[in-house]
Amino acid sequence: MFGLKKQFHELMKIFSRQNVRISEQDPLFLADFYRYNLPFDIASAILLCIVSFIGMAGTHAPFAAGTVLPEISATAVYMMLFGTNLLFLMLLFQEFRRFDSTAVRRTKWIILTFRGANMVLASMTFFSTQKNSGFFFEYILVTMTILLVPNSRFITFLRNAGLNLVSVILVLALARHPIAWQDMVDLLALFIVCGFVNWVRWLTFRRVEANRLSAEKQREKLFRESRTDDLTGLLNRTALRDDFPDYTGRLLCIALIDLDAFKLCNDTYGHAYGDMMLRSTGERMQRIFSGAEYRCYRYGGDEFLILYNGGDRDLFYNKLLEFCGSGEKQPKEPDVTCGTGYCCGIPRTEREIRSMIRIADEYLYRAKSAGRSRMSGSLTPVDIASLYQGNSDSLFDHLMNIDDAAKIFQRRNMENKAWSIAYLNINRYGEINEDLGYREGGALLKKINQILLRHFPSAVLVNREMDHFVLFSTLSAKDFLHRVRKVQAEVFRMEERHMIIFRAGVFHHEAADPPTDYLTGMYHAKYACDSILSTNDGDPYLRLYDHAMAREQEKDLFVHQEFFEALKSGRIVPYYQPIVGSLSGITCGYEALSRWLDPEKDVISPADYIPYLEETGEVYRLDLHILEQVCRDIRDHRKQFPENIFVNVNLSQKDFQYMDMPEEIDRIVTAYQVPKSQLHLEITESAFTDSRRLGDALMRLQKLGFHIWMDDFGVGESSLSAFRNNRVEGVKLDQSFFADVANHRTQIIIRSIIDMSRETNCMMIAEGIENLEQLRCARQWGVNFIQGFYFSRPMPLSELLASHFVGNRTDESTDHFYQAAAEVHLAVAYEQNLYLQSNSPVASCRAVLEWNGAIRVLRANDYMQDLLDNFVEIEDSECILKPDSEIASTIRKAIDTIHADHHICDFRLQIGQQTFHGQLALIAEDPPHNRTAYILNITNFSVTAE
Repeated sequence: MFGLKKQFHELMKIFSRQNVRISEQDPLFLADFYRYNLPFDIASAILLCIVSFIGMAGTHAPFAAGTVLPEISATAVYMMLFGTNLLFLMLLFQEFRRFDSTAVRRTKWIILTFRGANMVLASMTFFSTQKNSGFFFEYILVTMTILLVPNSRFITFLRNAGLNLVSVILVLALARHPIAWQDMVDLLALFIVCGFVNWVRWLTFRRVEANRLSAEKQREKLFRESRTDDLTGLLNRTALRDDFPDYTGRLLCIALIDLDAFKLCNDTYGHAYGDMMLRSTGERMQRIFSGAEYRCYRYGGDEFLILYNGGDRDLFYNKLLEFCGSGEKQPKEPDVTCGTGYCCGIPRTEREIRSMIRIADEYLYRAKSAGRSRMSGSLTPVDIASLYQGNSDSLFDHLMNIDDAAKIFQRRNMENKAWSIAYLNINRYGEINEDLGYREGGALLKKINQILLRHFPSAVLVNREMDHFVLFSTLSAKDFLHRVRKVQAEVFRMEERHMIIFRAGVFHHEAADPPTDYLTGMYHAKYACDSILSTNDGDPYLRLYDHAMAREQEKDLFVHQEFFEALKSGRIVPYYQPIVGSLSGITCGYEALSRWLDPEKDVISPADYIPYLEETGEVYRLDLHILEQVCRDIRDHRKQFPENIFVNVNLSQKDFQYMDMPEEIDRIVTAYQVPKSQLHLEITESAFTDSRRLGDALMRLQKLGFHIWMDDFGVGESSLSAFRNNRVEGVKLDQSFFADVANHRTQIIIRSIIDMSRETNCMMIAEGIENLEQLRCARQWGVNFIQGFYFSRPMPLSELLASHFVGNRTDESTDHFYQAAAEVHLAVAYEQNLYLQSNSPVASCRAVLEWNGAIRVLRANDYMQDLLDNFVEIEDSECILKPDSEIASTIRKAIDTIHADHHICDFRLQIGQQTFHGQLALIAEDPPHNRTAYILNITNFSVTAE
C-alpha cells in the first residue's frame, strides 16, 4: 500500500509546478528539448514516407479516376506527401548529425515547418476517391503521427491543431462534401486525446529536464567550489593539481608571494582583520593579473602562487612590480606588503613544475630575509634537468605530493586492507617562523622531516603545505599511534625558545571496513586534526577520527551543500517560543528560533547547523533571513503581534565581522515598518568580551531604537566585565543555572545576578524553566520573564496563532503592575540583638501579595513561606491564602484600611502562642483589571517594651 501511495505521489508531481525552477526560455533547456525531439521527428518523417508510398501504390495508376479535390488526384496528394517528407527527412537527419546548441533557432524552424506542412497535407487525404465515403485512413495516421510521436510544447500543439482544422475546413468547403455530426465529434475527440497525451509528455520532459539541469548546475557549482578558495575567491591547490598538464612544454613564469607580518596583524587586530587582508590581496591579484594567460592560486595560509604562460617575461615582471610595490590600492584596502620569489623555465612534466615552485620558494626566503616588500628571482629560464643530477639535501627530497601518494595507495590495492593516515600540523608555525627568521624556520621544518622519516622509515610522507604533513602507513593501529606520539614528544623538545606543538589527526581503516580511498582517508584525518582547535574535549594534541566525528562531518557536508538552497526555498523558518511574565503568567513576548524543515530529515535542530555556519562565517545569512521572516510575520499578523509584545531575535558574534549589521538590520526592519522598540536583539555574552569589535555597532543599534539583550549570561569567561562595559536593556540567565537550582550556592549566585540586574535597570529572562520548582524559585527571586518547556516548546507560526498564548497577552497596565511586584527586595535586615519578645527564633518575613477578590501570594522569602505554610492552598502553580484563615481575615481588614486613604497599615497577628507585628503597604494598582499589590512584613521583633 505504501509503495502504491508513493507511486501515486510521484505521478501527481508530474502535474505540479512545485520545485520545478526552470525557465522554458533557458537556452540549455531549449537545446536539450530540440536535441531530444530530432530522433522522433526523423521517425515521424520515415513513417509518413511509408504511409504515402503505400497510398500511392493503392491508387494503381499515376492518374487515378477518383479525386480528393476536382483539381488534384489522390495519387498527386500522396506524391506531395512523400516528396515533402523525404525532403524533411534529409534536412532533419542532417540537422541531427550537425546539431549545435548555438544553432537551436535553425533546428526549431525546420521542426516547426516540418510539422506544420504535414498538418496541411493531412487534410488533403481527408477523402477517398469514392463518393460519400467516411474518414480517410491516411488522415488519421498522418495527424496522429505528427501530434503524438514528437513532443511539442502546448502552444505548438495548438498551432499544429489549428493548421490542421483550418485546412480540413477549406478542403470540406472546396470538395463540398457533407460530414456527419458524429464525424465532427470523433474529430474533436481525436484532438483532445492527442492533446492530453502530448501535454503529459511535455510536463514529464519539463520536470525530468529541470531535475537534470539542476543536478548538472549543482555538479558545476561543486566543481567550481572544489577549485576555489572560499575566502579570497582565487583558485586553490586542488585546481593547481588539475591545471598542471596545461603548463608543460611551454615557457612558464612562476611567482610565489607571501604577506609580510601577517601572523602579527592577525593576532593583534583579530581574525576578521586578517581575513580582510587575505580577501583584499586576492581582489588586487585578480585585478592586476587578469587575462587567460594568468592563473592565481591561494597556495597556503598567507601564500599565493601566480602562473603565467603568455611568453612575455618582461610583462610578467612589470605586473609583479605593480602588485608588490607601485600599484595603486583601492579605497578601504589595508596597506599590505609582501615578499615575492619568482623564476622562469620550460617544464616537461608535473614534477618539473613542482621543482620550479620550490625554486621560487627559495627565492622567496631570500626576499623575506632581506626585509619587507622585497622581490628576489631570475627571468633567465632555469635548467630544470640539472636539478635531478647528483645528490641533494633539499627538504623535499624524501617527500611526495598527494597525487603520487594516491597512486602508490591505488597500486598497492589498499582499499580493502588495514592502514592508517595521520594529518600533522605545526601549531602557530607562522608566528614561530616570523620570530626565528625564514632560514631558521626552514631548518626547523627540515629537522621535523628527519624526525618523521626516522620514526616512519617505510611510510609514505607528503608535505601538503609548508607546515602540514601527511603520513600513510600500514603499521598496526597501536604501533602507528605510539610512533605519532613519540614524534610529537620529540618535536616538542627540539626548540628552546618556542614550545612547538605538533597537532595530529588520525584515521584508521580496518580490512573489514568499507573500501576507502587515499584522499578520503586524508580528509578524514585532517577533519580530526582541525577539530582539536574547535573543542576542549579529549586529547589537546591528537584526535582519532571516529563514528561520532563522521556524523559531525556528514552534518557539516549536508549544511555546506544544502544551506543556500534551503534559504532560497524557505525551508528555514522561525519557530516562536512564548516568553511569559513570571508573576502574571501571561504572554509578554516571544523568542524567534530558527528551524530547518527538511523533507527527509523532518525538523533539523539548530545545534546541527549553526556551529558550522558560525565556523564558516555564513551565520549572518541565517540571522538576517530569520529577522526578515519575523518582520514579515509581525507585519502580516499585526493584531496578534501588537507593539507591546516584544520579539527576541538572536544575532551571532560572527555577524558583525562580515557585515555592517546595524545598517542591514535597520534596512530590513524599516522595509517592513516594524517598530524598532518591539525587536529585542539577543547577542551571546561571549561576544561582549570583544568590546572593541562590537561596541560601535551596539551603540548604533541602540541609537536606532533597538533593545539589546545579553544572552546566555553567566557562562562566559568575563561575565561581570562584559556587563560593566556594555549598556544593555535585558539579561537572559543561562538555563544551566536553573537546571541546578537545588544547589544552595547556585541559589545565592542567581539571587545576586537578579539583584545586580535590578540595580542596573535591566530586565531579566530565566530560560530553560521546565518544572514547577524552577518556576517557583524564579517567581520568588523576582525574575521578570519566564521562558521554557514548562509553558511551551518553540512552535511554528501557524501553531502559535492557534494557541492560547496569542489571546492571553499582556498590556501596559499589567506590565507596570507586575514589574513593581517583581522589583521588591525580599531580604529583610534585622539585628538580632534588638528587643525580642521572647527567646524564640528571629522571624523576618516578607511577601508580595495580590488582591483581586482573593489574596494571592506572588512572592515570599523563606521565613514567610514557613510561616504561611499552613494557611495557603495551591491551585495549579498559584499560592492563595485560605479565605477562612485568621491571617487572611487580618490582611483583608488591613487592605480595607489602606483603601480608606492610608498607604500603610500596621497590625498585630496572633499565630498559635506567638504574637507578631505586621505591616501592609500598597505598592501598585491596576484599575483596569481591579487588582492591587502590597508588601507584607511580619516579624516577632518588638522595639518597645510591653
